[in-house]
Amino acid sequence: MTDYKAIHGKNILHVASDLDNAEGEGQIWFNTASSDFKTIVKVAGAWATGGNLNTGRNQTSGQVGIYTAGLVAGGGNPGVFNHSEEYDGTNWTEGNNLNTARLGCGGMGTQTAGSIAAGHNNTAVVALNEEYDGTSYTESGDLNTARQGVVGSGTQTAGLISGGNGPSAASEEYNGTAWTEGNDLNTGRYYGGGCGTQTSAITTGGEVSGSPSRTVNAEQYDGSSWTEVANINSARYNMGTMGATNSLAVIAGSEDAPKALVEEWDNTSWTEVANLSTARDGRGSGTAVNGIVYGGYPQSTATEEWTKAVTASSFTSS
Repeated sequence: MTDYKAIHGKNILHVASDLDNAEGEGQIWFNTASSDFKTIVKVAGAWATGGNLNTGRNQTSGQVGIYTAGLVAGGGNPGVFNHSEEYDGTNWTEGNNLNTARLGCGGMGTQTAGSIAAGHNNTAVVALNEEYDGTSYTESGDLNTARQGVVGSGTQTAGLISGGNGPSAASEEYNGTAWTEGNDLNTGRYYGGGCGTQTSAITTGGEVSGSPSRTVNAEQYDGSSWTEVANINSARYNMGTMGATNSLAVIAGSEDAPKALVEEWDNTSWTEVANLSTARDGRGSGTAVNGIVYGGYPQSTATEEWTKAVTASSFTSS
């Protein structure tokens, strides 16, 4: 019989209760209470209809909050909006507006501690950053470089903005007060998709030159530099993205055509999974397991909720 320890250098973990999803992913353990070998099994993800936005729009902030406590701000086309709405897992509720209406902005943080940075105010690109406390927006430290079509990641006190019109390769980090220029993307782009944290982010797709010129390039950020990883399967831009780190992510839709295509990242490759119900671009929030995609072009109020079951399952040792 094959010896697990001889192969992996350690014994199988013995526990009285199952590991949770975060602890158990990629692991094998023996549950002493049920006398079963266990591992994490992932079930194919699926989309369900969520509550509609009050104001249909695209090029909104995205990447703020989770699927039961989301925040969307700005957007437009036609026009530019300062509208801000909160999601409770069922309905969107209008809240206090941004101080400066804009589209193509980047979002970071949570529903009660978020930031909205950069964008276009219908006259010019801006470097403005506004912080949200769950009630109102307050202007804070500006980006070093004004731009639109950026990707936001991270939190209100540890944020990251990358890319932008140009196309720009610029990357900046936020500490809750001021922005610091970091190492550039390998491929400058705008209106790409991205998610994660200030030290574990991913950016995919986007516009790289004159229209139409979309890229399949994907890059991971480790808090210091960007590294190219496996390409997405379909070139696209202006898509919704969900993910808590750079190792698990879902990208959905595109403004091209528009598309309903969805791809999932497992830290090795991209796999096409269940399509959106409505073909569109849009913005996303949440994780690769539970997230939402909302709004988009053509001017949409639709919200779709993504759920991917992850459960502990028994298996035989033979």
